[in-house]
Amino acid sequence: MMRTSTRMSSGVGYSLDHAARIRQAVQAGAAGECPHCAFPLDAMVGKDGGREVWLVRCHGCGRSLVIRRGLGTVAGARAPAAR
Repeated sequence: MMRTSTRMSSGVGYSLDHAARIRQAVQAGAAGECPHCAFPLDAMVGKDGGREVWLVRCHGCGRSLVIRRGLGTVAGARAPAAR
């Protein structure tokens, strides 16, 4: 059976470098495009206990990123592998 989907499995995220660039773009008002597949990113905002939370998703490769505004924290980014 041939697999035609390019969607990534869960657990695959953005590198810390890519997450930082996406975060800067979202804070500037434009989510831009996915650094992995060049598909336009979709950013949605919500609230978590009074704080703004952004969900940035790529519908091309399935990667996503959660940005908690005001804390400078990013969820969904992978730390570099230990050597």
